[in-house]
Amino acid sequence: MASKQLAGALLGAALLLSGCGTGKEAPAAGNDPAPIPKDPVDLSVYFPFPADWPEEEFMKTFGQPIMSKFPHIKINYLAGGKIPELLAAGQTIDILFASIGASPTHLIENKLEYDITPQLKTFQYNLGQLEPTMVDIAKQLAGGKGMYGLPVYTPPSAIYYNKDIFDKFGVPYPKDGMTWDQLYDLGKTLTRTDAGAAYYGLGSSHGHLAMMNQLSIPLVLTDSKKSTFDTDPRWNAFADNLIRFYKLPGFAGIQSKQISEPHERNRFFKDRTVAMFLALTALHTPQELGNLNWDLASFPVFKDKPDVGPQAYPTYFFVTSMSPHKDQAFEAIAYLTSEEYQAARLKEGKFLTASSNKSLRQTFGQNNPVYAGKNVKAFQPDKYAPAGSVNKYNGNAIGEFNTVIKDIVFDNKDVNTALREAAERVNKQIQAIEAATAKP
Repeated sequence: MASKQLAGALLGAALLLSGCGTGKEAPAAGNDPAPIPKDPVDLSVYFPFPADWPEEEFMKTFGQPIMSKFPHIKINYLAGGKIPELLAAGQTIDILFASIGASPTHLIENKLEYDITPQLKTFQYNLGQLEPTMVDIAKQLAGGKGMYGLPVYTPPSAIYYNKDIFDKFGVPYPKDGMTWDQLYDLGKTLTRTDAGAAYYGLGSSHGHLAMMNQLSIPLVLTDSKKSTFDTDPRWNAFADNLIRFYKLPGFAGIQSKQISEPHERNRFFKDRTVAMFLALTALHTPQELGNLNWDLASFPVFKDKPDVGPQAYPTYFFVTSMSPHKDQAFEAIAYLTSEEYQAARLKEGKFLTASSNKSLRQTFGQNNPVYAGKNVKAFQPDKYAPAGSVNKYNGNAIGEFNTVIKDIVFDNKDVNTALREAAERVNKQIQAIEAATAKP
């Protein structure tokens, strides 16, 4: 929704609510009534991982823009700390924000979820302004009965590549729209030893690839609370697609623990021995990039799904059930999704948008020298895959999929056995959590 439309909707809602509880009636002044004074409120915003958003950066990116837009709102930032301890100490949390993966643990397990459907209606919020699969994910999180929050930003889905490695071996750079098979051919060419130094074609995070898989395979069925690794045959093909990259002879010297995401990321950004890195968790900082000669290509696609990228993994801002200022909290998070707010942050290169406006996406990084001349349109697919499953047990399955890859690559297990054993481990973990939760 454009900023003028949002402002009009918010003003109209404020009139209907008689000035947010001030008890004052708005003077009739034709079609342009005077704004109703709003009582000042403090909103406390909680985020579970303060290293990702230090207070200064949070206030600059989110807090100050909210307070500039709504002078009656003061934002207080609560970073880190365990929610049960904060609540026990009498702390009120008005807004909680977290990735979709962290939301079940931090929002729902602490019984802070609140259905914002009344606010969506009151403020005439247009969900069509948001990328549709991110809306669907939010609805799945709420069990298909309303929504708890709004998506504000999302991590990239793209290939970072080191141009110097490609130039060194005379290999053409990756292109947008490549299939996984074409990516494998590139990876095979670049996995080699030169002058005693080992180079690798591809680095990635296997668990995140499984979680955001383009086939929309659910990790854990929400209804039955069981893993699908041993019941959905699509996992076999999905695992095989990744395993071939690590079965190349050049990986013989890598230890099993070294194909986890932190090691693969470090080999790309620090050691600079990996030619391509599939980014799925975060925009990589100028400090990480340093003087790396890098660019971007779009996320690889399956041959039979040439227009489908991975699933989205958005971060949501939630109004909590305990907030005494739910309307004001909704105003704040709604503003964070507005094109007025998003346009400025995108040009700064702060984050990737959850907006459905694809032309808005193209403004990313315009005012940030880090992205000058880079193929930034590759950061987000034209079309996200539909969500596979949204529940608190997906995290258990993500960890076990990493083990699947290691079992096959290093212990020579067959795919069926590795997936079946992973499913058994996931199911046991779920049963243990369910039993502990059921105890009085």
